[in-house]
Amino acid sequence: MSQALISIKYSILSFLGLIAGLLWSPLAVYLDIVVIGHGMPEQGVTEISQTIFIGLSAIIFYKLMWMMPEQRGFSVLVAGLFLCMFIREQDALLDMMQPGLWQYLVAGVAVCSILVACFWRKNLWVSMAEAAKSYPFAYVLTGIALLLFFSRVFGTGALWEAIFMHDFDRSAPRLVKNTIQEGIELAAYAFILYGSLLYHWEQKSVGVQQAQKEKHS
Repeated sequence: MSQALISIKYSILSFLGLIAGLLWSPLAVYLDIVVIGHGMPEQGVTEISQTIFIGLSAIIFYKLMWMMPEQRGFSVLVAGLFLCMFIREQDALLDMMQPGLWQYLVAGVAVCSILVACFWRKNLWVSMAEAAKSYPFAYVLTGIALLLFFSRVFGTGALWEAIFMHDFDRSAPRLVKNTIQEGIELAAYAFILYGSLLYHWEQKSVGVQQAQKEKHS
């Protein structure tokens, strides 16, 4: 099979994977709201899917941290960010153990990640520049932008209360707001996981090529 056909096959499979990840978002919301009928709880399909997606993304970059020594500083920062997001998704559970526990854990992970990145700072800026040019990492950045900015603004309670201001059922705006926000967040996590997987495969391929060059040099 020619290199061109391999590239086309890879692109098609990648595109189908992206579609599957994005379609899971409305399906998960549908399962929570219609099939199970419990609204949008912390232990619902949507929230659990978010936890799984961001958890897998963190694992991918922690794996890259050991696979690609020259990118450890950058990988640990990204992995640390995703781990902080993972912990944030468990805020309700952690608050049951101790109020504000998730905040302390996030702060601890953030500080440790920065310190480790400083220890492996040799190629940090170079790795960041390479990631900025990487099209898989663009999906990761898209997911982060959707998650941290778009979903927060679009899911603002005041916005949806204004939209439903003439509705006598005051619980309706909150349900719609939560449904849309959590659905968008899940789509964002799908982007992040998708980009993380592609970036992992890309860097793995680069590592193999470098090893082959060193072997033949």
